[in-house]
Amino acid sequence: MQLDAWLKDRPDRQALLRRHEALIDDPALARAGRDLRQARNTRQARRETWFKQPRLVAAMGAGLATAAVTIIIGVNMLPRGERLVGTPGTPAPVVLADGSEVRLNGLSEVRVELGRQERLLHLKGEGFFEVAADKARPFSVDVDGVRVTAVGTRFNVDQRKSAGGDAVEVVVFEGVVDVTSDRGMSMRVRAGQKAIVSGGVVERASLIRPEASTDIPSWAKGWLEFNEASLGRVAEDLERASGVQVDLKGAAVRRIQVSGRFAYDQPENALEAIARLHGLTLTRKGPDRFEISEG
Repeated sequence: MQLDAWLKDRPDRQALLRRHEALIDDPALARAGRDLRQARNTRQARRETWFKQPRLVAAMGAGLATAAVTIIIGVNMLPRGERLVGTPGTPAPVVLADGSEVRLNGLSEVRVELGRQERLLHLKGEGFFEVAADKARPFSVDVDGVRVTAVGTRFNVDQRKSAGGDAVEVVVFEGVVDVTSDRGMSMRVRAGQKAIVSGGVVERASLIRPEASTDIPSWAKGWLEFNEASLGRVAEDLERASGVQVDLKGAAVRRIQVSGRFAYDQPENALEAIARLHGLTLTRKGPDRFEISEG
């Protein structure tokens, strides 16, 4: 059966199902269902463009949330054009009205428009998207004039500064996406590949360690992974994910190359490890502020 296959696909879904069954038995949900049916006629035209707040779906997988949507959303759905904002810490998935899931990194946000002809999300920062298949309505993410279009796939989009200016990085975990720059250059990117868009040019490359073998990006699981990344980028990613501020003293310190895997829920431990490895000095400047300088 489809349910049995879905449960076997991920071990944690058994626990999610039990929590879902307990939730359905709650008398408060019956009252919410009655209220929803009374209000449905007046909200029907708008319902297609709404999505649920993070706290409603943090304990559900996409399949359970879709099955339960008519029971639990009630007045907690947000109208078209509202923003979803990411906060520091491990992100919970947010399930949209079409069944797609969104995870946002800290200091990131997305505005959702689910229309009859297309599904369009406007992103600032970094987000991971698990798209519910719907061939009649393409799913696109716009960021800095770059458009990433997919149907039934999983991919990560990251907006960041680079040596050559603003850049957008797209990593495909599953399926295929089309990446189109603000100058009209387009390229198809498949699972295990990434595309970097800078200055209107799209460049594609294979991943050193294909992310298609993992379920979600490392940042969405509480980890930051780097392979010869500059310490400047490490500091930026750590600030976004954890909320701490890292001041790097001197251009030479910013250019130091860092490789490794760090838990961002313990940012001071990560910074201490980096400082020891490269002979640098780490100084605490406040509750959420650190300085790294030459030793």
